[in-house]
Amino acid sequence: MTNNKHPILVFGATGRQGGSVAKALLKAGWPVRALVQETSKAAALQLQAEGAELVQGSFENIDVIRSAMQGAYGVFSVFPGNLTAENEVRYGISIADIAAETGIKHFVYSSGASVGNQYTGIPRFDAKPRIEAHVRRLDMVTTIIRPMIFMEMLVRPGFGLEKGRLISLIRPEHSIQLTAAEDIGKFLVAILADKSRFNSAILKIASDRLTGCELEATLSKAAGYPITYERFSDDVLATSADLAHMAKSLENGPLSELIDLEAMREINPELLTFASWLATFGRNALNEALSPSVL
Repeated sequence: MTNNKHPILVFGATGRQGGSVAKALLKAGWPVRALVQETSKAAALQLQAEGAELVQGSFENIDVIRSAMQGAYGVFSVFPGNLTAENEVRYGISIADIAAETGIKHFVYSSGASVGNQYTGIPRFDAKPRIEAHVRRLDMVTTIIRPMIFMEMLVRPGFGLEKGRLISLIRPEHSIQLTAAEDIGKFLVAILADKSRFNSAILKIASDRLTGCELEATLSKAAGYPITYERFSDDVLATSADLAHMAKSLENGPLSELIDLEAMREINPELLTFASWLATFGRNALNEALSPSVL
């Protein structure tokens, strides 16, 4: 049950996950307080027009963050992928500590599905488990979500779609679990509405699961012509520790752990399949990826 008097402070509200959360919360009747770096940007102004309260500040502005948490019911904490690992850990711990100090009733941290029981030695992959460990030690109601690979990752320009193929990390017969960013907000609405159920929960989130062959068929149908699928070669994977780690995780690590999609649909009845996402929210991204680059 929502609390119309106390807002949710949303970080990254003009980004992919935070934007999904802000919009879903507003639609569900939650007041939203959004921390944004620039209140004059189009995405921020759109949020304001939809009813969000804008707070100008950055992850460095501790006093602004503390003030923004005053009187808030909950916090959604997420970080952009362009942060250094050191800064991500620093900001993640700082924001969680301020939430505990200011009496936030429900703190939700968006981590990553590649988080496992052991550190990898790769700083950017180890940042999120370090934040998770700190969040779990705090004396407040917390929920950690771990979204699987976002659907947008498969329709980025430069991965072969403009040449009629998709090159990715799984073998054709293996499966990959994908998350639609639009589903994140709907999960947050359900999580905040049932604090007792999701207190101290670590929830892996997925919207769909497809093999490489099924990706080929789904993309071909969406494009209207054949799209072939292939895995990155072992030589390419050997040149990138990040790609190699993700490929290994998809085969026999945290990213390979099967998520019960029916349980996901019970929490979020509007769960998006990859096919339905390509036909709607992802259509523009797909069209851009299919278009040959113009130099």
